[in-house]
Amino acid sequence: MLRKLLFFSLLSSLFGCNSDGKPNWFSSDGYHVTKDKVWFKTSEGISYSANVVTGADPKTFVARDFISKKTGERMTFGFDQQHVFLGAALIEGAEVSSFDYLFGNYSKDKNAIYYFSGKLTTDVANFTWVSQDFVKDTQHVYFGGNIYSDDPSHFTRVGGETSNFFKDSYKCWYGISEIPDADPATFRFIQSSYAADAKQLYYESNYIIGADQKSFVVLEKDYSKDARYVYRKSERINGADPHTFQVLDSDYNKDAHHCYYLSEIMPTADPATFKVVAEGYAKDERQVFISAQVIIGADPATFRVLNASAGCSCDAKYAYSLSNRIQGVDPNKFEKGKKCVSCNGTSVNFEN
Repeated sequence: MLRKLLFFSLLSSLFGCNSDGKPNWFSSDGYHVTKDKVWFKTSEGISYSANVVTGADPKTFVARDFISKKTGERMTFGFDQQHVFLGAALIEGAEVSSFDYLFGNYSKDKNAIYYFSGKLTTDVANFTWVSQDFVKDTQHVYFGGNIYSDDPSHFTRVGGETSNFFKDSYKCWYGISEIPDADPATFRFIQSSYAADAKQLYYESNYIIGADQKSFVVLEKDYSKDARYVYRKSERINGADPHTFQVLDSDYNKDAHHCYYLSEIMPTADPATFKVVAEGYAKDERQVFISAQVIIGADPATFRVLNASAGCSCDAKYAYSLSNRIQGVDPNKFEKGKKCVSCNGTSVNFEN
């Protein structure tokens, strides 16, 4: 008898309802149908909330999966005999028989286009995909559910399929950020995150102030230069020599006179012997650096990085957590072949 009671208690906990009337069990599509209600579960980390799908008819309700013909994305919608639902929200006015999923958060029927559960436009025949972020009809360009441009016939991507620059007859954008005062008539793509018009050079949506178009060259890892200056993104690196400047990695760079962390001069670093050791770490013949900080006392000749992402390193005598020496830890006692997983102010930890 006790086993039967436990069994029925388990079934009740899995398929029954909480004390507040909400169900405990939901199908993989998030819905649960009872005799008189339809519920939808919204996950919130390890917990969830359950809401009644208002207006849904439990007698005819069914969940259907759609796969986008354009992107391959999957989306689940709920249907009863007269309504379409996205999660717990009614897509008001959507026609069941002609409803279809498009891509992203866009769907349609024969009468309208919908963004999430709201009606976006009734211009179904002329609704087209511009990019991952933009769609348009004959009247507007939309970003999500908002009107973005009123010039859809001239709205276009500037550059190839990987470019994030756009323009119409009146404005230019990097993604959804307008580029102030950019000239659409002469706006052109250079490469990566760089563009120009007849007056200015741009990194994303920002001016590269003072840059000379005739001598401008994109380097790598968000660096560029012209005949007079070196730039990181849209900012000038003060003091950098464009004729000898070298990009070492995304963090460290040097020219004949200085070493740089991002766009800041590292005043004690020696460009003649400076080199990158690992992500975030560099050294010259006298010092070791993490970011722009000197790891005081570290020996460049025997220095090695144990775990760059955790900020763990050592030389022949000492171990370091970021730029700080870990007192009482002897690197000569580290087991060979073991992977370092973390470190702190008192220890270095290796995998078991």
